[in-house]
Amino acid sequence: MPKANNFDLIRLVAALQVVVNHCAHHFGIDHSHWPLFVLTSLFPGVPIFFFISGFLISRSYENNPAIGEFALNRILRIYPALIVCFAVSLALVWISGYFARQEIPPLQALLWGVGQLSFIQFYNPEFMRDYGIGVLNGSMWTISVELQFYVLTPLLYASLRLLNPPGKRPDKALLGILTAFVAVNLVYSAGATRYADADWYKLVGVSFAPWFYLFLIGVIFQRHFDMFRGWLGGRFASLVIVYAAAAWVWRFVLGWSLGNDVNPMISAALCAVTFAAAFSGAGLADRLLHRNDLSYGAYIYHMPIVNFLIAIGLVSGTGGFLIAIAATLLLAYGSWRAVEKPALRFKRHALYQHDKA
Repeated sequence: MPKANNFDLIRLVAALQVVVNHCAHHFGIDHSHWPLFVLTSLFPGVPIFFFISGFLISRSYENNPAIGEFALNRILRIYPALIVCFAVSLALVWISGYFARQEIPPLQALLWGVGQLSFIQFYNPEFMRDYGIGVLNGSMWTISVELQFYVLTPLLYASLRLLNPPGKRPDKALLGILTAFVAVNLVYSAGATRYADADWYKLVGVSFAPWFYLFLIGVIFQRHFDMFRGWLGGRFASLVIVYAAAAWVWRFVLGWSLGNDVNPMISAALCAVTFAAAFSGAGLADRLLHRNDLSYGAYIYHMPIVNFLIAIGLVSGTGGFLIAIAATLLLAYGSWRAVEKPALRFKRHALYQHDKA
């Protein structure tokens, strides 16, 4: 795989899609007919993240399957920024005066802290239900899912012996597993109308099960990189027009979902567009971002900012929306420069070095 790709830029665009839509929703901005919002709604950010994760994580593991180094690299990517974000989030809640007005059960507080700093980021304690929108950082459920993907990667490779050259029988087994998890996603989505409020259904939604097919699509694209690059590389402009037209019909004519639970048929097309974007106009991300990766910071900080602004009640509407976006980008840049980039210097056998530009 060539090192010149646009994944940093794609991840930032995907993160901003989530950020902008969340901020608009929580500040009461009716953006349903704005052309920009209509366009971005066709490209849901979370499925893009999961596909890219499958592509890059599988490549990283194949490049160096030593479990210790693989785990260390994943820890360095996720936890330093996550820990600092949680600390900043707590500071914002304290500044708002919420903690002083709230009775906080010690056990709930302990479980919350352990969950946020381990692998149960989706847990939100009852004593936080009156702060902001009621959940301090609801977007963090995807971090729990990503961590499950990381754990599953070595198990997937061990069970299917995928370290053999691509095109052999293990990839047929991989396609079989992909088909099974597509079925899991369809069953999960079909159950939403009946079981959406059930606790067990919510737990399934923050597990890997409904989303693993997106990760597996990324694995398959990575393992057959030359074939997919021959088909899709350099064709982003034409593919994105075709996809956008089909997705627009899917959502606005047929009225079907284009959120995180997007139908696997459309999500597969979205994955193809994402791959084409990564390998069309090679080097565009480096020229625009100079190897500054703000996507993770933007994703994890935007909801603490939204909640803080709602809690203090000084801004609302468009003003709150713009302040939230600006503050999120500022914190994302600070997180990258002060926390993430220094931590990534300790990664071993990294696929991509951010210090070279």
